[in-house]
Amino acid sequence: MIDLFMPFRSFLKFENVCTDNNIFRMHYKLTVIILLVFTLLVTSKQFFGEPIHCMSGNDKGNDKDAANSYCWIYGTYTLKSQLLGVEGRHMAYVGVGPAKSDDDEQIKHTYYQWVCFVLLGQATMFYAPRYLWKMWEGGRLKALAADLSSPMVSKDWSEFRRKELVSYFNYTNMYTHNMYALRYAFCELLNLINVVGQIFILDLFLGGSFRNYGAAVAAFTHTPRIPNDFTNFTSVNPMDEFFPKLTKCWLRNYGPSGSLELKDRLCVLPLNIVNEKIFVILWFWLIILTAFSILAVVFRFLLLILYPLRTVMIRGQIRYVKRSVVSRIVKRFGFGDWLILHLLGKNMNPIIFKDLVLELAKEIEHNAITV
Repeated sequence: MIDLFMPFRSFLKFENVCTDNNIFRMHYKLTVIILLVFTLLVTSKQFFGEPIHCMSGNDKGNDKDAANSYCWIYGTYTLKSQLLGVEGRHMAYVGVGPAKSDDDEQIKHTYYQWVCFVLLGQATMFYAPRYLWKMWEGGRLKALAADLSSPMVSKDWSEFRRKELVSYFNYTNMYTHNMYALRYAFCELLNLINVVGQIFILDLFLGGSFRNYGAAVAAFTHTPRIPNDFTNFTSVNPMDEFFPKLTKCWLRNYGPSGSLELKDRLCVLPLNIVNEKIFVILWFWLIILTAFSILAVVFRFLLLILYPLRTVMIRGQIRYVKRSVVSRIVKRFGFGDWLILHLLGKNMNPIIFKDLVLELAKEIEHNAITV
């Protein structure tokens, strides 16, 4: 089983240069891993065997395989009238029993054919903003922070790199990073749009049952099933309703005389044991991720309009530097320049970063006096 998860090791590795934040990584790293693991589970016959088994006492060999294939391809159903009640008394199983009338509503189940493709598509969409940002970022931070993350302060820093970086910020590229920051903010917004969109896509995929699925499961789990007048239960397990393990399937066939024959089959769907839990986990995870993504977008907007907040962010990366020193840099720099400096602080030795901030402040003060 461990060998099946070996391809995901690359996602768990920490990159040498950090060009984003933790919430961004929750999208393209943690969420993608979760979705790929789920995809692997629903496609692996090693754990759950065949995806469908249709019962019949008469079919043998190829006939049985044909019945399984037919019901898998064309779908199965449960009866809405058989959802409430006591198993073994009012119905054979939840959703499975005789129709109470000719117009008894059938709940069709064909989604299980597409679960693996939907999960794989979601993984791709969650990685897309990361791919876009990586392409736009172009290795800029990696070039600026090269060899400056080591715990040991090298001689090259004190003699050469300090002047190079100070010149980069104060003269060569000042006010040229706004597009860099705009693209980063766009990718954060894209993360939010994507996670909200995924909730609606899954709701559409499951026929409108996903939007309240996790909440309904939680409510059912914490509410005891109390029979109403000891004949029917007042609620049904959402897992049994939307992801039934036992369903019905009609097969049409021709008899020896050429007349149409209808065969009613009871089908077991082993994969729904996994699917019901996968979509519960996804429901809670997407809700949590949406909340964090909203906070990330709001926080980015606040950073754009509030200089003091930018000052606090830089001071949080270094120690024993006066607020006035950092504030002088923040007021001088544009938002894009500040973002580059902030991200650079994540990838540098704190001592080197502190030295860089002090040198930038001195250079800014010197330029102000000269002017």
